[in-house]
Amino acid sequence: MSEVTSARDDSSAPHLLAARLRLSMVRLSRQLRRMDPSELTIAQFSALATVVRNGPLGIGHLAEIEGLPSPSATRLADKLEIAGLVARRMNPADRRGVQLVATPKGSELLERRAQIGNAWLAGHLSALGKADRLAVERTVTVLESFATERPGETLTAAGDRHESKEILR
Repeated sequence: MSEVTSARDDSSAPHLLAARLRLSMVRLSRQLRRMDPSELTIAQFSALATVVRNGPLGIGHLAEIEGLPSPSATRLADKLEIAGLVARRMNPADRRGVQLVATPKGSELLERRAQIGNAWLAGHLSALGKADRLAVERTVTVLESFATERPGETLTAAGDRHESKEILR
């Protein structure tokens, strides 16, 4: 095996690839946040996006989607409500429960941030050739599955989800 082939094989080792991927994602996230700095933390922004896209929803459902314990989701909802980005409404199906709904201010903030970041990314993507854009598209599909994976769940090569056998024992 040549040195070039060996170096390529080493660079795709899962632990090395993971380190490169994580650092790239951190840097990309930082670039996007610089374009439109917000008073929101990443967790608050993610929770707001979940409410805008999936609302109205209960705090338990928010916790499930965000992969958080209920008390953390409650604190996030409290902060978003104080900022005027979400509101609590009575759940029509359960008078004891409440649902979170995005306010116009919350929806507008999310839309503004998306437009700015999407335009920046689209500019970079448009400079790529077709093969590289297709590679990015495939990568995004895999990353989306990572982002929605839950503890104890793994993905097959085809992208199907199943519970890890270690968890089931």
